[in-house]
Order: sequence, then C-alpha cells, then structure tokens
Amino acid sequence: MQKQPSFSPRRGPRLFRADLAPLWAWSAALALLCTLISYPGIWYSDSFVRVTTGGAVLNAVVKALTGHRIVVETFNAFSVIPSFFMAASLGLTGHVALYTFAQAFAFFAALFLLIRELDPPYRRAQSVLYALSPVFYGASVYYEANIGSLVGLIALVLLFRRAGEEQTRGERAASFLLVALASFVTFGYRANALTVIPVLAVYLFRTRRGWARRGLPLLAMAFGLLMVKLVPWAFGVQSLSNGATGFVWEMVTAIQRLDPAEQAEYQDYLDDVFGEGATRAVLATSTEVSANDFMWGEAINAGKMSAPGVMGRVTGKYLRLLREKPLALLGVKLDFVRRAMGIGETLDDSEYDYNRWNGMGEYGFNDSLQRRAFHASYLRAHDVFGFYTRHPWLPFLVTLAMVLTEHFRKSRKRGLYALLLWLAVFYYGAYLAVIVGFELRFFYPALFLLLTLDGAILLEWIGLGVRRLRK
Repeated sequence: MQKQPSFSPRRGPRLFRADLAPLWAWSAALALLCTLISYPGIWYSDSFVRVTTGGAVLNAVVKALTGHRIVVETFNAFSVIPSFFMAASLGLTGHVALYTFAQAFAFFAALFLLIRELDPPYRRAQSVLYALSPVFYGASVYYEANIGSLVGLIALVLLFRRAGEEQTRGERAASFLLVALASFVTFGYRANALTVIPVLAVYLFRTRRGWARRGLPLLAMAFGLLMVKLVPWAFGVQSLSNGATGFVWEMVTAIQRLDPAEQAEYQDYLDDVFGEGATRAVLATSTEVSANDFMWGEAINAGKMSAPGVMGRVTGKYLRLLREKPLALLGVKLDFVRRAMGIGETLDDSEYDYNRWNGMGEYGFNDSLQRRAFHASYLRAHDVFGFYTRHPWLPFLVTLAMVLTEHFRKSRKRGLYALLLWLAVFYYGAYLAVIVGFELRFFYPALFLLLTLDGAILLEWIGLGVRRLRK
C-alpha cells in the first residue's frame, strides 16, 4: 500500500494531525507543571536584563502602534529578539510567566517531535525517560537564549524534512510562514546559530529535487533572518551586539602571557579603540576564567564593545596581533578551544542560579521545597553525569562513532543521523570561534541533539538485538 503524504488536502498539515494531539497535550501538561514548580522560571544575571529590556520593548511597540514612535537603545551583550517575546507576555498578562510556559511547551514539543522523527524502537519509552530527566526538564524553564535557539533549530529540521512532500498552495504558504518563524527564533536568539545555514542548505540540495522543494524553504529561512533586523528597526529598538568580546579577551590574554619586556610594547594596544588607559586597566582585571571579569567594568565593557564601528576595528587589531605575535595568540586560541571542549577542564554550570541578587522576589517567585528540589536536581544530574555532559569532546566522539557505525551499516536513517550530528558540530563550532567563557549553557543545544541522537541509535541497536534473539 502506498504511504499517504503527511501533507495532503484530506489530512491537513502534519502539525494538526489528530494522532499528534496527545503529544501537544503532554507537552502542555509538562510545561504547566514545570512552570508552576519553578515559577516564574530559572533566571540568572542575563535573564533580569532581558526581562527589563522586554518592558522597554513593550513600551516601544505600544508607542509605535499609537503613532508616537520612540527609540530604545540596548547596548548590551544580549540579542534583543527574546525580549520581544517577553514583551508579548508582559503585554498579554502583565507577567513573564506566560513566556516561561510557552518556552517550556515548545521545548517539550520539540523533544517529542524530534524523537518521533528519529522513530527508534520503543520511542515512547525514550520520550518518557528524557522528559523525566533533569538534564531536559531542568532546561525547559531556563531563561537562556540557547534554549530558544535550540527549539527553533529543531523546528527548522522538522520543517525541512517535510519539504519533499506534496502540498497544496495553502500548505506551502503555511510551511513558508512556519519556516520563517523558526528561522526568526533560531537566529534571533543566538547569532552563532548562523553557521547551521550551510548544513541545512546542503541537506536540502542533497535530498530534494526541484526549485520549490529546495528554494522555498531557503527563501523562507532568509526571510526569517531578515526579520531579525527589520522587526526591532520597525519598532524603534536599536540593538548593538558586542560580538567583539571574544576577540578582545583573546588579545588581552595573549598580551598577559607575553614576557614583561614584550608586554610593555602592548600596554596601550587597544587604547585607540576604547580610550586612553583602557588596555592597562583591562590587563590588570582580566583573568582566564571568563570575559565577564572585564566586560562589565569601566575600561572596556559591553557598551563600548557595542558601539558602531568597534567590531571592525577590533577585528583589525586582532589580525595585526596575529601577524606580530602568532604563537602567543594561537596558543591562547588553542587553549581556549581545549577548555571549551572540556579537555582537561570541566565546563562550569554556575549560571543555573536559584535566586541571583535576591531579585526573584520582585516577580513573586515560588520559593518552595519543590522549586529547590527542581533546581537542585538539574545541577545534581550534571554533577553525576558531568564526566559526559560537561566534557563536550566525549559526547561528540561517542556520537560520531555511533553515526559512522550506522553509516557503514547502511541504516535507512543515516541521513538524518548525519544531519543532526553536523548541526551540533557547526552550532558549537561557531561558539568555539568567539569564546567568552567555559560554560555548559553554551554547549547545551549541541548536547541536546547529541543525547537525543545517541538514545535513538542505542534503541535501534537494542531493537535489532531483540529481533535477532527472537529469530
């Protein structure tokens, strides 16, 4: 019997199929439970800034819609798109708890849909096991931009997988808008996610035929990426990212490692960019733990690194130092990459905070035994399994071996396995290019993809073994 397409005039778009109703219901139930327990969510320092920015964005949107346009400038280290969604939550309910629920719902739905797409034996068991794991449910309500970007990325994968199916015009229009929205979220939440575009493009060109099945998804993704710039501009929100932070940190660290005589030559190396005395001040305060040690100070901070034209000037300084002191700068880069990969060092998870600055009381947070247990369970899980989750080189290596095994075994799903592995590599690879700290939260999207993929392949092998035993 010929398999009916998931998108057909009779059955409707895949997202609204009746057999997916339990998935949406379980996602909503789990999201509601996690929201109530962690109310209003798990925050850290960046989260407070994003919520505050959300209030300013809401004001800008209201002013723009009423014909009284204002300009809101956000000179900080954060992408502004998450604050737009927080502004929507504030506007609809007066609180950000709705945002928490929406993120958790999208997170669980993305997890279940991805497992469904992988379709291993006993996939329901994998879904239950993963949903009840602190490594997963603990991240669902975490106010961290990588979580939103991960959800958008999984949505792009699922929608691109549907690109080869027969669709009506209405379904094509709906797919176009969904891809654009997923793109808007993925790249609006984390700029480093841009590196996955070539992976998705290559996947389309290798697996699809015809301009509609190749070109329309890419066009929709480009449209969503364009909206990342146009939406803030339309409402008068000016967001200047400090993408230069990683380069500045590497240069400062390289100068600190020079011999005293050589170091003296670079005591004012960055002064023409950030002002007189800035280099000496940063050399005295910066450490090799995190860029946070200087980026919130007075000499060189997030605001100064976000100023127009600074990124280009810092890049020029970086290339000049690379020419003059290649061994010193490359030594720092290799050391930072090694530490970010967890080689000889464990990734830090201190940003998963319980009540930073004692500021959660303002938002009526649920300071209960349940919330403390919820928070502690996530950290405890990474302590117990930290040998794997906090050392990125190991999950990458294990998953690579499993995917290669499936490739040589000529598994029918080897294309999807390879796609997810490459997405994890390129997503975290972009962060390795501009490292600002050695923290688990930056690795989490790649870890999520790798763990989900590992579980599916392992169940495939278990299922294969069971079938052989039965024979």
